[in-house]
Amino acid sequence: MQSQAPTVYIITYGCKVNYSESEAVQSQLRAMNIACEMVSDGAISKLPPAQVFVVNSCAVTSMAEKKSRYGVSKIKRYHPDAKIVTMGCAFGRKTPEMVALEVAGVKEPENGVIVNHGREKAFIKVQDGCRNFCTYCIIPYIRNRIECRPVDEVVAEIRAQGPHVTSVVLCGINLCYYPNFSELCRAVDACGVAWEISSLEPPMITKELIGVLQQCQHFVPHFHICLQSGCDEVLRAMNRHYTTAEYAQIIQMLRDAFSTATFGTDLIVGFPTETDAAFQTTLAFLQKIKLDKIHLFPFSPRVGTEAAKLPPIQNSIVTERMKILSQIAKIGE
Repeated sequence: MQSQAPTVYIITYGCKVNYSESEAVQSQLRAMNIACEMVSDGAISKLPPAQVFVVNSCAVTSMAEKKSRYGVSKIKRYHPDAKIVTMGCAFGRKTPEMVALEVAGVKEPENGVIVNHGREKAFIKVQDGCRNFCTYCIIPYIRNRIECRPVDEVVAEIRAQGPHVTSVVLCGINLCYYPNFSELCRAVDACGVAWEISSLEPPMITKELIGVLQQCQHFVPHFHICLQSGCDEVLRAMNRHYTTAEYAQIIQMLRDAFSTATFGTDLIVGFPTETDAAFQTTLAFLQKIKLDKIHLFPFSPRVGTEAAKLPPIQNSIVTERMKILSQIAKIGE
């Protein structure tokens, strides 16, 4: 039986890894008999008083970091007596265990199994860290320690989910670093629940992995494969390790293997070396490969990255390119 005090609200910004880590904090707190609830930042002004707010932040773009910090300010305004515990990329790395202990005191969590409380889809974090150092990305400077969870630990977490969970999503900062991803996929499929992969880097999608996924009876073939630019020159400037020809070949292999496959991607608009010709090349490439969903992000210079040292493109040009590409993105939806 959970006590009703202290009441803890957890607010999450950013990627699926962050949502997985927020669920981990919730699971740890509930194991300590502390009442807690996951809420959106839009609910801050309407929530009843709470003793503690946990803010899981994002710093992948300057706007994401600004939104995270604004959330903290909003909590201070509407809940001036509440304690605020921060975590995530904008405020410095803390493990879910560290956050739970900061909220609750010195009592240790009872176990390390993370249980989703409420949602039908559970985010299962299997990996953390990245050392790719794409020239636009701040994440390797914040989360460069590579950690991969053992297969049996991942399986135990999936099997511990309640009957309300109908599907799971494997997520990580960069799944390329998982040492035997095919083995993990087989083990997850044996759990008998529908599952998918949150985001993949093109170099990790091999014929071997595709063959393994074809054999998985419960795999949901939705593929979010990061592109970032449809121009090879821009990809090189970004320190991305594939070409558009290789990317297109991967998409075709997956379409041949999975007749019901859907595809999503991320695209940075207005990278400093993206000339008018490079933009037109990206536009033509997207029209050629016809993805189902495209997440568009205007280039956001992050202090400390190599790309932040380059002369930026005028905001008006970036805005116009966003408008043009958004039409392509809508066609795919």
